[in-house]
Amino acid sequence: MVKIPDKPHVKPTKPEDKPLEAPRKNWFRAFGIFFVLLGLIMSANDFIEWEDGKPVLAPWRQEKLEREIAKYDEAEQYVLLADKDGWYPCYNCPGSSLIYLHAGEVWKYGVTINEEKGRYKSGLPFKNLIYLTEYVGPISECLKREKTQIYTYAVLPENMQRPIPLIRPPGNKRDN
Repeated sequence: MVKIPDKPHVKPTKPEDKPLEAPRKNWFRAFGIFFVLLGLIMSANDFIEWEDGKPVLAPWRQEKLEREIAKYDEAEQYVLLADKDGWYPCYNCPGSSLIYLHAGEVWKYGVTINEEKGRYKSGLPFKNLIYLTEYVGPISECLKREKTQIYTYAVLPENMQRPIPLIRPPGNKRDN
């Protein structure tokens, strides 16, 4: 009968048994970190300028900031309507993924700061939809109007005529 040893015959390693890292590797790391930091500092010169010893945004960066902020003052609250009678995707229909809409009925409410062409770069999400801007103004007001439209959709006459009214428009997945 062969006796199986209780412990394997592996010599445990001690910290002093590990080979020392070559000093050259440390120098390469230090130089690499130095050049990365130098690159970051040099690139900051593209968007930071110094006035009276204080950092300020470069003019092009400041202009970009102002343009982007201005978009929030001219946001759009829009509606997507059915252009023709027919079947449309429905995210809120119990037991179905499609709903029959008549021309002019609401499919979705939304908000954008990029107008229709920016919001729907590849075209509207489904054919036979029309994009109509309902309000242009500050984004906070657009968001309030969108929320109101989505919630009050439940009591619109077009929705109340359905056998089972929807909680929100067919194209709005959530209440926002």
